[in-house]
Formats: sequence, C-alpha cells, structure tokens
Amino acid sequence: CNWNFGDNTVNNTSSNVSHLYQDSSAIYNASLIVIDVNGCSDTAMYNIWVTNEFWIYIPSSFSPNYDMINDKFCIEYNGVRENTFLFKVFNSQGSLIFQSTNILDLKCSVGGGWNGQYLRDDIDMPSEVYTYEIYFQDFEGWKHQEYGMINLIR
Repeated sequence: CNWNFGDNTVNNTSSNVSHLYQDSSAIYNASLIVIDVNGCSDTAMYNIWVTNEFWIYIPSSFSPNYDMINDKFCIEYNGVRENTFLFKVFNSQGSLIFQSTNILDLKCSVGGGWNGQYLRDDIDMPSEVYTYEIYFQDFEGWKHQEYGMINLIR
C-alpha cells in the first residue's frame, strides 16, 4: 500500500492509516496504490473536500460542587467570530447573574468556564434552572441569537 494524501506530506505505506489535513478549507486529490504479490498494481483516487464548518456545543447542566467533575459551565465551538460573542445568564426572576463577551473565558479546552457564582460579588448561586442568551456571528458573518436553559446542580 502506498497512500498519497495530496497535501505534500510524506506518503504512508501502512495498511491501517489515518491522516489529519492542516488546512480548514481545501480540496485534496488522495490516492492509494496497491501492488499484489505478482507485481500487478492498481490505483484508486478520490477527491477529499475539507470544509470549515460552524458549530457550538452548549451543555445543559453543570455541578460546581468542587469534586473536579463538571465544576464549570463551559462551551466548545468552531467557526465563531470571537469578537462578536455575548453570553448572558439569568435567574428565574430575570436578573442578570453572569455575562461574558470573551468566548475564550468559557472555552472548555483552555480551562475556561463559569463557576456558578454571581458576577458582582462571587457568591455561589443556588441549584436552579437558569436561562441563557447567546449572540455571535459565524465565520461567514451570519448572526446567531439563541436561548436555552442551564441546570446548576450543587
């Protein structure tokens, strides 16, 4: 087996192979050349379309009880224009209890997240269902405004 992934990386001769393309958007012409014991070869070619897709993951609950498991409310995303981000959390009476305009402050993979405390005086908020509003633009400029609920469990 001789794999050519079409992105100027070194060919791979393994029979069990995986490959990660570095560009977020491109078209690659990948090929596989197989030679049998008699020296006969065959080539398979395939165009691979790599697209940068927008997505955002917002969990529905977290438990800031200091057990090191889901202690922070955090999100993951791809294709969001970071400078357009606004996230607000409200209690059941409609009072704003948390707000962030920095999406990196809430990103799980960089250790961010909301710890379940009131934004003005760092007091732990009680177990309750909170509502959120989130505003942002995706990488193509489309505006998004979403609403949802977060279960804070202590």
